[in-house]
Formats: sequence, C-alpha cells, structure tokens
Amino acid sequence: MGTSSAGWEDAMVAAGEILFEFGTIMLIAFIGAALATRFKQSVILGYMLAGILIGPFIHISIWGWDYNGLFTNEGLIGGLSQMGLILLLFFVGLEFSVSKLRRTKTPATLLAIMNLGINMFAGILLGTALGWPLMDTIFLAGVVAMSSCAITAKALIDLNRLENPETEFLLGMVIVEDFLSMLLLTIVGGLMIKGGAVVDLPTMAIGIIGFYLFFIVLAVWVIPRVVNHLNRIRNEEMFVLFALGVVFLSAALAEMSFVPGIIGAFFIGMVFAESKITERFEKKLMPFKDAFVAIFFVTFGMMIDLSRIPDVIAIVAIAVPLVIINDVFITAALAYFMGFSSKGSVSMGTSLCGRGAESVMYASVGSNAVGATKGAELYPFAGVFCFVMSVITPVLMRSSDRLAIALRNRLPLSLRCSGAIISRTLGKMVMPQSLRLYRSDRWTTAFLVLYMVGLIVMAVFSGPARFVALGAGLIVALLAHRLVNHRLVPIVQHTNYTNIGVMPRDRQSIRRLISRMIGMGLVAILFTTFVYIYWWGLSVVVMSVFLVSLALLMRDTFRRTLGGRPGVGATPMTGFAMARGDHSGWVSTRGDGAPRASIDLDERRH
Repeated sequence: MGTSSAGWEDAMVAAGEILFEFGTIMLIAFIGAALATRFKQSVILGYMLAGILIGPFIHISIWGWDYNGLFTNEGLIGGLSQMGLILLLFFVGLEFSVSKLRRTKTPATLLAIMNLGINMFAGILLGTALGWPLMDTIFLAGVVAMSSCAITAKALIDLNRLENPETEFLLGMVIVEDFLSMLLLTIVGGLMIKGGAVVDLPTMAIGIIGFYLFFIVLAVWVIPRVVNHLNRIRNEEMFVLFALGVVFLSAALAEMSFVPGIIGAFFIGMVFAESKITERFEKKLMPFKDAFVAIFFVTFGMMIDLSRIPDVIAIVAIAVPLVIINDVFITAALAYFMGFSSKGSVSMGTSLCGRGAESVMYASVGSNAVGATKGAELYPFAGVFCFVMSVITPVLMRSSDRLAIALRNRLPLSLRCSGAIISRTLGKMVMPQSLRLYRSDRWTTAFLVLYMVGLIVMAVFSGPARFVALGAGLIVALLAHRLVNHRLVPIVQHTNYTNIGVMPRDRQSIRRLISRMIGMGLVAILFTTFVYIYWWGLSVVVMSVFLVSLALLMRDTFRRTLGGRPGVGATPMTGFAMARGDHSGWVSTRGDGAPRASIDLDERRH
C-alpha cells in the first residue's frame, strides 16, 4: 500500500512539473513575441531568444547566485518541438497545391529555381570548405539557402510595396521556393533513420517506397471520393479530433516507414490542399498550430548552446555576405536579364535575403539526422544567422532603389548596354505578353530534362558514368545553343531596340550574344558540377571564368552594335532624366557631334 501511495505521489509530482514547464513555455513565448513585435522584429526571433534564456545551456553566475535555466528535461523539450514541427509542416503542406503552382508565372518559377540552386550551391561550397561531412553540409546549405516567406511578406507590408509591379512575381517566387525547399527536405529526410536504429537496407527501401505509394493512392483515389463525406461532419469537436488524429497518425506512419514524421505531416497536408475542406482545416486547427509552432521555436532556442556561438561566428561572417551576393547581385542580375526593371530587380533580390522558419526547420531536422556530427554547431549557427539576416533584410529593402542607381551608374557602359539588350529580348520570351512571340515546346522540355539528368548523374555517381554524363551534357548544351539561336529569330525581328541605339542590321549580333550566353552558362554549370568532387575550389574557378567570359562577350557585342563603327562614339547622358536617376542611358553621337539616338537602358515600355 505504501509503495502504491509513493508511486502515486511521484506521478503527481511529475505531472505537476510537466504542467509547470508547459505553462512556463507558453508565457515565455508570449513575452518573447511581445518584445519582438515592440521592436518591429520577427516573432520567431523573440521565440528563439526566449528559449535561449530558459534552456538548459544557459549558465549565469552573479554574486554567488547561479542560474542554469528553467528546463533540463531534454525529452520533454524534444517532444514538444516535434509536435510543433509536425503541425507547422502540415499547414505548409495545406498551402501548396498544383493549381497554385500553375498560377505562378514563368519568370517567378525560373527565378525561384535559379535562386535556390545558387544559394544551395554556395552553402555546399561553404560546408565543403569547412571540412564538414556530406550530411551536415547538405543541411548547412539548406539553412543558408531558404528564404523566409513570412519575413518577406511582412517587410513588403511594412514598406507599402504590395502594389509594386514586381511584387506579384516576388510572391510567386517565394511560393515556388517554399515548395522546392520542402520537396528537398522530403527527399533528404527520406534517406534518414533515427540514430541507434538497426535496419537492413531492403527493409528500409520497402518502407520508404510503400510510404510514398500510400500517399499517392490517397491523393489520387481516396480523398477525392471521401472528401464530401468528411465535409458532412457537422460537430466541430468531432472534426477537430478527426483532423488532429489524421495529422499525427500520418506522422506516425512516416516514422514506421523510416521517414521523419514531419514528412508525413507535410504529405497529408498536400493531399488535402486541393480538397473542399482545406479552409475548414485551417480555421479549426489554426489555434493549435499557432500555439505549438511557437513552442517549436522556443524549444529550438532552448537547444542553442551559447558556449558554441563563438565557434560559429566565423561561419556566419562568411554566410551573410554569400547570401547578400547571391540574392542582391546575382539573382537581381538574372531578374533584370528576364525583363524586370533595374530597380524592381534589386528590390526582388533584397526581399529574398530574410531567413527564418524554413532555415530553422532544416537545422532542426539536420541536427537529428543519422550520421550528422555538427548538430551542436548547426543549432547556434541557424539561430545567429537567421537573427542577423532578419535585421539586415529590412535595411536592404529600404535602400534597394539607391542601391540600384549606384550599381547602374558604376557598371561599365558596355555591360549596361548589352544587359539592356538581353533584358529586352529575354523579356519577350519569359514575361507575360499580349502577343506571345515564343512558346515552350517539347524539344525545349526534352533538352532541360536530359540536362538535369546529366547533372544528377555527375553529382551522385563516380567513375565512367560521370564522364559519359559530362559528354552528354555538352552535346545537350550545344544543341540548346543552336535551338535558342533559332528560336530568337522572330523575337529579335519583332522587338524594338531603336531607343537603345541598336539598328536592324545589328540583330544577328543580338542573337549571337544571347544564345552564346545561355550555352556558356549551361557548360559552366556542367563543369562546376563535374570538378566539385575533386576540389571545391575548382568550381569557383570555373564560375569565375564564366563570368569573365560573359563580360568579354557583352563588351564585344557592345562594340559590334554601338561602339565599334567608324566615326561613332558615346558620351554620357546629361540632363533631367540622368539627374533623377530614372535612366541609365547615354547619347550616341556621330563623328560631327550630332546626336544619333537617345538611348534608354532601363525603359520597360517596349
């Protein structure tokens, strides 16, 4: 009897401790969010900072008083974090649908793929240069590469930029990037099993394949047939119980199939994304999601070991400039080449610099991945990195117009002129037009698929297969160059270049510039992927050679079309337009000094 009484008392004490910890986390999350909102920062930063202050890794000693955090039960912390992450991924899945992706315009999709690819590659180079193992490097790259949808949207609202012409494309980019980031997390997560688990490979393969097939069947055949019956559940309590049961059972099924539970939650969200009860799911489960997602970020902060922050400061100091270069300069240049204005392009680039929930998710999953050895560093790195980028992003966005003008005025005239030619031409191909001069065909799609297969083979396999893939990729690049040169004929013929000083007889040079630029880019990506396995520095060399070659090609085109004719020169444009910074143009003159044409390199009305 005494033993039973003591056991009951111990259980009551344990239950009291759990309730105390749970309640404390909720109130601490509230205080952190309130302070972050007061200082106009993301609430995610407030949650993480609050978690750091109450977690098991904080140690403060003042005048004999020691403070070692409020929580030491890592099992409870991990369980709460997992629940929050499962609900977060379920709602992320609910937001993705095929129809939404179809509505995303082509420029947004292309820019999202290129931006994510560039940032992932930069993160992989960073991890390799640091000597991190492959698994840790992949998740480090994920932390570095994933733009924050929430931070971008909040900054656009705060700066009153929702009505800007590029904002629609920017939000489309964020949607596609979020989808791709979760898809990548799914693929990588599918290769992970919990540490300490003993599983033979055939069993694991069967479990993973069965898991994916189950959700395919569910999405294609089951849900469309039963969704009307589910919608007839009038009792709201029953519907909430059903919804929570589906979410957590899907996560449990994933765990039993050797796939992380968060992937199961994400998939079940995607399954219901196109159904009639999506809004009802969001309405009824949103309070649970808000509470447990806050708990997830607080518990993430708890797992940040402050003593390891000095170890990651150097990594953050490298990663921050890498992201700024990739987003503000490279992605902005790609956006400009696709037909956006220079100010709009830089505005899009600066808006993508924020890092938040998506990066934290990669750090959380990567820290627990089998074979991961850098989890203790990935947690504090993600925390500090997200904090720094969240503070920098609004500043960059507010300065985007000035930055665009500064870049435009400092670029060599040959690059500005050739860039305007590229922008005007490619804009006719990818930007929405009332008269479509170009439509994608099956040959273009086939070339892209073959090219991507070659890249995957080179990245995954070794030995002769890599050389075969390289050879095949070079053939595809050559054929793509010729195809683009042919497809450009009607576009160049029907595009007006006169206000940038290009005469009709120069159109062959325009086709040569763009087709060679695309061909050189495809070849550079091939060799970058090929040489990376031997030494990461060779990839940097290849990309540097490509950029120099592109600059030389643009200068040569400038000389052919505008600067290389006998008796023709160029003088800087003066007057009201230049003083306002609205144009980056110049005036071309004949040998007698008379103006030939007023050249506007940033005019979008064409």
